[in-house]
Amino acid sequence: MELASVRALKEEISIGLVAPIVERQIATRKFGLPASSIARAASPQRAMALGIAASADGYSLAVRTQRRTLEENDSFLAEIERRARGEVDIRYVGQLFKQAPPWHQCRQRPLKTGVSIAHCNVTAGTLGAFVKRSDDGKMYLLSNNHVLANEDAGSIGDAVLQQGPYDGGVNTGDRVGALAQWIAFNPANNLVDAAIAELDDGADVVLRDLCGLGTLNGLADQPLLPGTPVSKIGRTTGLTRGVVTAIEIDDVVVSYDCGNISFDRQIEIEGMGDNAFSAGGDSGSLIVDDDMRAVGLLFAGGDHGASNGKGLTYANDIGAVLSALQIELAIWKFLAFATRKDYIIAMTITLEQAREAKSQALVMSRQASWPATGVGVGQVFGGLAVKVNLSSKPRKRLPETINGVPVVYEITGKIRKRPL
Repeated sequence: MELASVRALKEEISIGLVAPIVERQIATRKFGLPASSIARAASPQRAMALGIAASADGYSLAVRTQRRTLEENDSFLAEIERRARGEVDIRYVGQLFKQAPPWHQCRQRPLKTGVSIAHCNVTAGTLGAFVKRSDDGKMYLLSNNHVLANEDAGSIGDAVLQQGPYDGGVNTGDRVGALAQWIAFNPANNLVDAAIAELDDGADVVLRDLCGLGTLNGLADQPLLPGTPVSKIGRTTGLTRGVVTAIEIDDVVVSYDCGNISFDRQIEIEGMGDNAFSAGGDSGSLIVDDDMRAVGLLFAGGDHGASNGKGLTYANDIGAVLSALQIELAIWKFLAFATRKDYIIAMTITLEQAREAKSQALVMSRQASWPATGVGVGQVFGGLAVKVNLSSKPRKRLPETINGVPVVYEITGKIRKRPL
Protein backbone atom coordinates (compact mmCIF):
# COMPACT_ATOMS: atom_id res chain seq x y z
CA MET A 1 0.00 0.00 0.00
CA GLU A 2 1.22 3.50 -0.75
CA LEU A 3 2.13 5.73 2.18
CA ALA A 4 -0.53 8.32 1.32
CA SER A 5 -3.18 5.60 1.13
CA VAL A 6 -2.27 4.24 4.57
CA ARG A 7 -2.44 7.71 6.07
CA ALA A 8 -5.91 8.29 4.62
CA LEU A 9 -7.12 4.88 5.82
CA LYS A 10 -5.74 5.52 9.29
CA GLU A 11 -7.70 8.78 9.52
CA GLU A 12 -10.89 7.14 8.23
CA ILE A 13 -10.78 4.23 10.70
CA SER A 14 -9.80 6.47 13.61
CA ILE A 15 -12.86 8.68 13.15
CA GLY A 16 -15.37 6.19 11.80
CA LEU A 17 -14.61 3.02 13.79
CA VAL A 18 -12.33 3.53 16.77
CA ALA A 19 -13.84 6.71 18.24
CA PRO A 20 -17.43 5.35 18.50
CA ILE A 21 -16.42 2.03 20.09
CA VAL A 22 -14.19 3.71 22.64
CA GLU A 23 -17.02 6.06 23.61
CA ARG A 24 -19.32 3.06 24.15
CA GLN A 25 -16.72 1.36 26.36
CA ILE A 26 -16.24 4.46 28.49
CA ALA A 27 -20.01 4.74 29.01
CA THR A 28 -20.22 1.07 29.98
CA ARG A 29 -17.23 1.40 32.29
CA LYS A 30 -18.94 4.06 34.41
CA PHE A 31 -21.42 1.52 35.77
CA GLY A 32 -18.67 -0.69 37.17
CA LEU A 33 -16.10 1.91 38.09
CA PRO A 34 -14.29 1.09 41.38
CA ALA A 35 -13.70 3.77 43.98
CA SER A 36 -10.68 5.87 42.95
CA SER A 37 -9.70 9.47 42.48
CA ILE A 38 -11.82 11.58 40.16
CA ALA A 39 -8.71 12.63 38.27
CA ARG A 40 -7.86 9.03 37.53
CA ALA A 41 -11.40 8.24 36.42
CA ALA A 42 -11.40 11.16 34.02
CA SER A 43 -8.01 10.29 32.52
CA PRO A 44 -7.71 8.76 29.02
CA GLN A 45 -8.48 5.05 29.01
CA ARG A 46 -6.51 2.34 27.27
CA ALA A 47 -8.02 1.53 23.90
CA MET A 48 -6.43 1.35 20.47
CA ALA A 49 -3.59 3.10 18.68
CA LEU A 50 -3.27 3.37 14.91
CA GLY A 51 -0.13 3.95 12.92
CA ILE A 52 1.87 2.96 9.87
CA ALA A 53 4.05 -0.15 9.63
CA ALA A 54 6.37 -1.48 6.95
CA SER A 55 5.22 -4.37 4.77
CA ALA A 56 6.62 -6.47 1.95
CA ASP A 57 4.80 -4.31 -0.62
CA GLY A 58 5.43 -0.94 0.98
CA TYR A 59 3.35 0.04 4.00
CA SER A 60 0.43 -1.32 6.02
CA LEU A 61 -1.91 -0.08 8.73
CA ALA A 62 -0.52 -0.70 12.24
CA VAL A 63 -3.19 -1.52 14.83
CA ARG A 64 -2.13 -1.72 18.48
CA THR A 65 -4.82 -2.78 20.97
CA GLN A 66 -4.39 -2.04 24.66
CA ARG A 67 -7.51 -3.81 25.90
CA ARG A 68 -8.33 -7.50 25.48
CA THR A 69 -11.97 -6.65 24.82
CA LEU A 70 -10.95 -4.88 21.64
CA GLU A 71 -8.67 -7.72 20.57
CA GLU A 72 -11.47 -10.22 21.12
CA ASN A 73 -13.99 -8.19 19.10
CA ASP A 74 -13.70 -10.22 15.90
CA SER A 75 -16.26 -8.19 13.94
CA PHE A 76 -14.51 -4.93 14.82
CA LEU A 77 -11.06 -6.14 13.76
CA ALA A 78 -12.56 -7.90 10.73
CA GLU A 79 -14.01 -4.60 9.56
CA ILE A 80 -10.60 -2.94 9.90
CA GLU A 81 -8.99 -5.73 7.91
CA ARG A 82 -11.69 -5.42 5.23
CA ARG A 83 -11.15 -1.71 4.81
CA ALA A 84 -7.37 -2.23 4.73
CA ARG A 85 -7.82 -5.05 2.20
CA GLY A 86 -5.78 -7.34 4.44
CA GLU A 87 -2.80 -4.98 4.60
CA VAL A 88 -2.89 -4.60 8.37
CA ASP A 89 -0.50 -5.41 11.24
CA ILE A 90 -2.56 -6.09 14.40
CA ARG A 91 -0.84 -6.58 17.76
CA TYR A 92 -1.97 -6.60 21.39
CA VAL A 93 0.41 -4.43 23.45
CA GLY A 94 -1.49 -4.23 26.74
CA GLN A 95 -1.04 -1.50 29.33
CA LEU A 96 1.98 0.72 28.79
CA PHE A 97 4.03 2.12 31.67
CA LYS A 98 6.45 4.99 31.86
CA GLN A 99 10.09 3.92 31.62
CA ALA A 100 11.73 3.96 35.04
CA PRO A 101 15.00 5.89 35.27
CA PRO A 102 18.13 3.72 35.24
CA TRP A 103 19.46 2.55 38.60
CA HIS A 104 22.34 5.03 38.59
CA GLN A 105 19.90 7.97 38.57
CA CYS A 106 17.78 6.60 41.42
CA ARG A 107 18.13 6.56 45.19
CA GLN A 108 20.59 3.78 46.08
CA ARG A 109 21.12 2.38 49.58
CA PRO A 110 23.72 1.15 50.18
CA LEU A 111 25.66 3.66 48.15
CA LYS A 112 27.37 2.41 45.00
CA THR A 113 30.01 3.71 42.65
CA GLY A 114 28.47 5.40 39.62
CA VAL A 115 25.26 6.74 41.18
CA SER A 116 23.81 10.24 40.98
CA ILE A 117 25.23 12.57 43.63
CA ALA A 118 25.68 16.31 44.09
CA HIS A 119 26.07 19.28 46.39
CA CYS A 120 22.63 20.45 47.53
CA ASN A 121 22.85 23.42 45.12
CA VAL A 122 24.13 21.47 42.10
CA THR A 123 22.05 19.54 39.56
CA ALA A 124 23.66 16.08 39.48
CA GLY A 125 26.99 14.38 38.93
CA THR A 126 28.49 11.00 39.69
CA LEU A 127 29.88 9.33 42.81
CA GLY A 128 33.29 8.21 41.58
CA ALA A 129 34.75 6.22 44.46
CA PHE A 130 34.94 5.70 48.19
CA VAL A 131 38.17 7.00 49.71
CA LYS A 132 39.90 7.49 53.05
CA ARG A 133 42.40 9.89 54.51
CA SER A 134 45.44 8.33 56.10
CA ASP A 135 45.22 10.75 59.06
CA ASP A 136 41.72 10.00 60.34
CA GLY A 137 40.56 6.72 58.75
CA LYS A 138 37.12 8.17 57.97
CA MET A 139 35.20 7.28 54.83
CA TYR A 140 34.72 9.92 52.12
CA LEU A 141 32.92 10.18 48.78
CA LEU A 142 35.03 11.26 45.79
CA SER A 143 33.77 13.31 42.85
CA ASN A 144 34.56 16.63 41.14
CA ASN A 145 34.82 20.12 42.64
CA HIS A 146 31.98 21.23 40.36
CA VAL A 147 29.81 18.34 41.58
CA LEU A 148 30.43 18.40 45.34
CA ALA A 149 31.77 21.93 45.98
CA ASN A 150 29.71 23.90 43.44
CA GLU A 151 32.78 25.34 41.66
CA ASP A 152 34.38 26.70 44.87
CA ALA A 153 31.07 28.27 45.97
CA GLY A 154 30.35 25.59 48.60
CA SER A 155 31.24 25.67 52.28
CA ILE A 156 32.63 22.98 54.56
CA GLY A 157 29.69 21.02 55.96
CA ASP A 158 27.29 21.67 53.06
CA ALA A 159 24.91 18.77 52.44
CA VAL A 160 25.74 16.27 49.70
CA LEU A 161 22.73 14.41 48.33
CA GLN A 162 22.16 11.04 46.69
CA GLN A 163 20.43 11.20 44.33
CA GLY A 164 21.37 14.68 43.11
CA PRO A 165 18.71 17.42 43.22
CA TYR A 166 18.09 17.16 39.46
CA ASP A 167 17.14 13.50 39.96
CA GLY A 168 14.79 14.25 42.84
CA GLY A 169 17.15 14.40 45.82
CA VAL A 170 16.03 16.66 48.67
CA ASN A 171 18.08 18.11 51.51
CA THR A 172 16.04 16.51 54.27
CA GLY A 173 15.79 12.88 53.23
CA ASP A 174 18.58 12.21 50.74
CA ARG A 175 21.64 13.60 52.49
CA VAL A 176 24.51 11.08 52.60
CA GLY A 177 27.47 13.27 53.46
CA ALA A 178 28.94 16.70 54.07
CA LEU A 179 31.40 18.62 51.92
CA ALA A 180 34.81 18.16 53.51
CA GLN A 181 37.55 19.27 51.10
CA TRP A 182 38.12 20.36 47.53
CA ILE A 183 40.95 21.56 45.31
CA ALA A 184 40.20 25.18 44.48
CA PHE A 185 40.43 26.23 40.85
CA ASN A 186 43.53 28.18 39.88
CA PRO A 187 43.20 31.06 37.39
CA ALA A 188 46.41 29.94 35.66
CA ASN A 189 46.49 26.17 35.35
CA ASN A 190 45.05 23.14 37.13
CA LEU A 191 45.69 19.41 37.35
CA VAL A 192 42.45 18.22 38.95
CA ASP A 193 38.77 18.99 39.38
CA ALA A 194 38.22 17.07 42.61
CA ALA A 195 36.46 17.15 45.96
CA ILE A 196 35.45 14.82 48.77
CA ALA A 197 32.49 14.66 51.14
CA GLU A 198 32.61 12.94 54.52
CA LEU A 199 30.19 10.02 54.64
CA ASP A 200 27.40 10.49 57.18
CA ASP A 201 27.29 8.13 60.16
CA GLY A 202 25.09 5.15 59.43
CA ALA A 203 25.33 5.46 55.64
CA ASP A 204 26.30 2.06 54.25
CA VAL A 205 28.36 1.55 51.11
CA VAL A 206 29.33 -1.15 48.63
CA LEU A 207 33.03 -0.46 48.26
CA ARG A 208 34.42 -2.40 45.33
CA ASP A 209 31.46 -3.35 43.16
CA LEU A 210 31.39 -1.75 39.72
CA CYS A 211 27.96 -2.86 38.55
CA GLY A 212 28.21 -4.61 35.20
CA LEU A 213 32.00 -4.35 35.13
CA GLY A 214 33.42 -6.32 38.04
CA THR A 215 35.32 -5.58 41.23
CA LEU A 216 37.56 -2.55 41.69
CA ASN A 217 41.11 -3.79 42.12
CA GLY A 218 42.92 -0.68 43.33
CA LEU A 219 45.21 1.62 41.37
CA ALA A 220 46.82 0.85 38.02
CA ASP A 221 50.40 -0.28 38.59
CA GLN A 222 51.61 0.75 35.12
CA PRO A 223 51.68 4.18 33.45
CA LEU A 224 48.61 4.83 31.32
CA LEU A 225 49.35 4.80 27.58
CA PRO A 226 47.41 5.83 24.46
CA GLY A 227 45.40 2.90 23.12
CA THR A 228 44.51 1.55 26.57
CA PRO A 229 40.89 0.28 26.76
CA VAL A 230 38.97 1.85 29.66
CA SER A 231 35.47 1.80 31.16
CA LYS A 232 33.35 3.84 33.52
CA ILE A 233 29.94 3.90 35.21
CA GLY A 234 28.29 7.31 35.24
CA ARG A 235 25.04 8.91 36.32
CA THR A 236 23.84 9.67 32.78
CA THR A 237 25.20 7.08 30.36
CA GLY A 238 25.79 4.24 32.83
CA LEU A 239 28.38 1.68 31.78
CA THR A 240 30.40 2.76 28.74
CA ARG A 241 33.63 1.56 27.22
CA GLY A 242 36.27 3.59 25.43
CA VAL A 243 39.91 3.89 24.53
CA VAL A 244 42.56 6.40 25.61
CA THR A 245 43.39 8.56 22.60
CA ALA A 246 45.99 10.80 24.26
CA ILE A 247 47.70 11.40 27.60
CA GLU A 248 49.44 14.35 29.27
CA ILE A 249 47.39 16.90 27.32
CA ASP A 250 48.13 20.48 28.44
CA ASP A 251 46.08 23.65 28.05
CA VAL A 252 42.71 21.89 28.02
CA VAL A 253 40.28 24.79 28.42
CA VAL A 254 36.97 23.83 30.02
CA SER A 255 33.89 26.04 30.25
CA TYR A 256 32.45 26.32 33.77
CA ASP A 257 29.69 28.50 35.18
CA CYS A 258 32.45 30.56 36.80
CA GLY A 259 34.35 30.98 33.50
CA ASN A 260 36.95 29.21 31.39
CA ILE A 261 39.53 27.18 33.33
CA SER A 262 42.69 25.56 31.93
CA PHE A 263 43.99 22.10 32.84
CA ASP A 264 47.32 20.35 32.24
CA ARG A 265 48.36 16.68 32.05
CA GLN A 266 44.88 15.41 31.25
CA ILE A 267 43.71 12.10 29.78
CA GLU A 268 41.67 12.06 26.56
CA ILE A 269 39.18 9.24 25.81
CA GLU A 270 36.77 8.40 23.01
CA GLY A 271 33.89 5.95 23.11
CA MET A 272 34.04 2.59 21.39
CA GLY A 273 31.85 1.80 18.39
CA ASP A 274 29.15 4.36 17.72
CA ASN A 275 28.76 5.44 21.35
CA ALA A 276 30.00 8.47 23.24
CA PHE A 277 32.09 7.67 26.31
CA SER A 278 30.26 10.22 28.46
CA ALA A 279 27.59 12.92 28.61
CA GLY A 280 26.59 15.72 30.96
CA GLY A 281 26.04 14.33 34.46
CA ASP A 282 28.82 11.73 34.18
CA SER A 283 31.27 14.14 35.83
CA GLY A 284 33.01 12.45 38.74
CA SER A 285 32.96 8.94 37.26
CA LEU A 286 35.89 6.70 38.12
CA ILE A 287 37.64 5.37 35.00
CA VAL A 288 39.21 1.90 35.15
CA ASP A 289 41.31 -0.24 32.83
CA ASP A 290 40.58 -3.84 31.83
CA ASP A 291 42.19 -5.08 35.06
CA MET A 292 39.62 -3.08 37.05
CA ARG A 293 42.32 -0.72 38.29
CA ALA A 294 41.58 2.99 38.62
CA VAL A 295 43.26 5.31 36.11
CA GLY A 296 41.28 8.54 36.01
CA LEU A 297 38.48 10.78 37.29
CA LEU A 298 36.14 12.01 34.54
CA PHE A 299 35.40 15.74 34.64
CA ALA A 300 34.71 17.18 31.17
CA GLY A 301 33.80 16.40 27.57
CA GLY A 302 32.55 17.75 24.29
CA ASP A 303 30.12 16.81 21.54
CA HIS A 304 32.61 16.96 18.67
CA GLY A 305 35.73 15.09 17.68
CA ALA A 306 36.65 11.40 18.10
CA SER A 307 36.84 8.91 15.26
CA ASN A 308 33.12 8.13 15.66
CA GLY A 309 32.15 11.79 15.77
CA LYS A 310 30.50 11.42 19.21
CA GLY A 311 32.86 13.69 21.14
CA LEU A 312 35.88 13.34 23.41
CA THR A 313 35.99 12.92 27.18
CA TYR A 314 38.65 14.30 29.52
CA ALA A 315 39.81 12.93 32.86
CA ASN A 316 42.23 13.80 35.62
CA ASP A 317 44.98 11.31 36.35
CA ILE A 318 43.74 9.42 39.42
CA GLY A 319 47.20 9.55 41.01
CA ALA A 320 47.14 13.35 40.82
CA VAL A 321 43.67 13.39 42.40
CA LEU A 322 44.65 11.16 45.31
CA SER A 323 47.87 13.11 45.88
CA ALA A 324 46.17 16.52 45.79
CA LEU A 325 43.54 15.51 48.36
CA GLN A 326 45.90 13.26 50.39
CA ILE A 327 43.52 10.33 50.15
CA GLU A 328 43.56 6.63 49.22
CA LEU A 329 40.99 4.45 47.52
CA ALA A 330 38.99 2.51 50.09
CA ILE A 331 39.23 -1.01 48.73
CA TRP A 332 38.29 -2.62 52.04
CA LYS A 333 36.28 -1.25 54.93
CA PHE A 334 39.54 -0.49 56.72
CA LEU A 335 39.53 0.24 60.40
CA ALA A 336 43.31 0.41 60.50
CA PHE A 337 44.09 2.19 57.27
CA ALA A 338 47.17 1.16 55.33
CA THR A 339 49.07 4.06 53.77
CA ARG A 340 50.62 4.22 50.32
CA LYS A 341 53.96 3.32 51.94
CA ASP A 342 52.38 0.16 53.37
CA TYR A 343 51.14 -0.77 49.91
CA ILE A 344 54.63 -0.41 48.48
CA ILE A 345 55.94 -2.62 51.28
CA ALA A 346 53.17 -5.14 50.57
CA MET A 347 54.58 -5.68 47.09
CA THR A 348 57.75 -7.14 48.69
CA ILE A 349 56.03 -9.43 51.23
CA THR A 350 56.57 -13.15 50.65
CA LEU A 351 53.88 -15.76 51.19
CA GLU A 352 55.80 -17.18 54.15
CA GLN A 353 55.98 -13.75 55.80
CA ALA A 354 52.24 -13.24 55.24
CA ARG A 355 51.44 -16.66 56.69
CA GLU A 356 53.58 -16.01 59.79
CA ALA A 357 51.89 -12.64 60.32
CA LYS A 358 48.50 -14.31 59.89
CA SER A 359 49.37 -16.84 62.64
CA GLN A 360 50.30 -14.01 64.97
CA ALA A 361 47.08 -12.18 64.11
CA LEU A 362 45.10 -15.28 65.09
CA VAL A 363 46.82 -15.38 68.48
CA MET A 364 46.31 -11.64 69.02
CA SER A 365 42.65 -11.80 68.04
CA ARG A 366 41.98 -14.60 70.54
CA GLN A 367 43.95 -13.03 73.38
CA ALA A 368 42.46 -9.57 72.90
CA SER A 369 38.97 -10.82 72.01
CA TRP A 370 38.74 -9.11 68.66
CA PRO A 371 35.29 -9.55 67.08
CA ALA A 372 36.99 -11.56 64.32
CA THR A 373 35.02 -13.79 61.98
CA GLY A 374 38.03 -14.87 59.94
CA VAL A 375 41.77 -14.26 59.57
CA GLY A 376 43.66 -15.04 56.39
CA VAL A 377 46.17 -13.91 53.80
CA GLY A 378 44.78 -11.21 51.50
CA GLN A 379 45.93 -9.13 48.58
CA VAL A 380 46.36 -5.37 48.52
CA PHE A 381 47.23 -3.64 45.23
CA GLY A 382 49.01 -6.74 43.98
CA GLY A 383 50.92 -7.31 47.24
CA LEU A 384 50.25 -9.55 50.22
CA ALA A 385 48.68 -8.57 53.53
CA VAL A 386 46.87 -10.08 56.48
CA LYS A 387 43.09 -9.85 56.00
CA VAL A 388 40.91 -9.78 59.13
CA ASN A 389 37.12 -9.95 58.92
CA LEU A 390 35.18 -8.50 61.86
CA SER A 391 31.59 -8.98 62.93
CA SER A 392 31.40 -5.43 64.33
CA LYS A 393 33.47 -2.33 64.86
CA PRO A 394 36.08 -2.94 67.61
CA ARG A 395 36.23 -0.72 70.65
CA LYS A 396 39.92 0.06 70.23
CA ARG A 397 42.27 0.64 67.32
CA LEU A 398 43.79 -2.50 65.88
CA PRO A 399 47.36 -2.86 64.56
CA GLU A 400 48.08 -1.61 61.05
CA THR A 401 51.01 -3.97 60.56
CA ILE A 402 52.27 -7.21 62.11
CA ASN A 403 55.99 -7.84 61.67
CA GLY A 404 55.99 -5.33 58.84
CA VAL A 405 53.11 -7.01 57.01
CA PRO A 406 50.14 -4.66 56.36
CA VAL A 407 46.86 -5.68 58.01
CA VAL A 408 43.51 -4.80 56.45
CA TYR A 409 40.15 -5.12 58.17
CA GLU A 410 36.63 -5.44 56.86
CA ILE A 411 33.37 -5.46 58.79
CA THR A 412 31.42 -8.41 57.41
CA GLY A 413 28.81 -8.78 60.15
CA LYS A 414 27.97 -12.20 61.50
CA ILE A 415 28.52 -15.14 59.18
CA ARG A 416 25.40 -17.30 58.91
CA LYS A 417 24.41 -20.47 57.13
CA ARG A 418 22.38 -20.10 53.95
CA PRO A 419 19.77 -22.86 53.85
CA LEU A 420 17.53 -23.23 50.83
